[in-house]
Amino acid sequence: MKQFITLLIIAAFLMFNSCCQPPADKLAFLSDYKPGNEYLKPGMINLHFIMETSSISKVDSVFKKLIERNDLPLTPKECADGEYKGVSPYDAFDYRHVAELTINEGKIVGIDYDEIHRNGKGKQEDEAYCQKMKKSGTTPAYAYPTMEAQLLSSQNLQEVDALAGATYSLYRFRYATILALIKAEMGE
Repeated sequence: MKQFITLLIIAAFLMFNSCCQPPADKLAFLSDYKPGNEYLKPGMINLHFIMETSSISKVDSVFKKLIERNDLPLTPKECADGEYKGVSPYDAFDYRHVAELTINEGKIVGIDYDEIHRNGKGKQEDEAYCQKMKKSGTTPAYAYPTMEAQLLSSQNLQEVDALAGATYSLYRFRYATILALIKAEMGE
């Protein structure tokens, strides 16, 4: 019986340990973006937390300060041609915010944004999620392509406006797109 309990405890420990390992650091590249700036990466981590837990006015204020203090890219003018992907850490609902940019001759010529659940399903294709969100006035299937079109037209992330019912999604869109633009500036 003692052996069984010991084996059970070891098995529980191994299961806990294997499923609770910290995820790969998706923001590690920020340390290379501005090597002398030790506050950029913690600032982006903090911003992600604030986006998930605070009022939209606080999110807007912190976002603006982080952009100004770190001179973060809002346009593709300093970016190398190529395809770049900005991926946020998982949020409280197990979604990552993912922006995939295609840049050619200093212009964004393609963008695909979605919020992808840990199970691999994107919000745009999730009919149940879209039905639930219709009550707010929009759905990811409408809001995300609208924001993408605004960015393609303006070429400036700050000129992308929120849609009623998708204000937090706008900031998630901006967050992931800035990560992609940083990679594009770095040529990664």
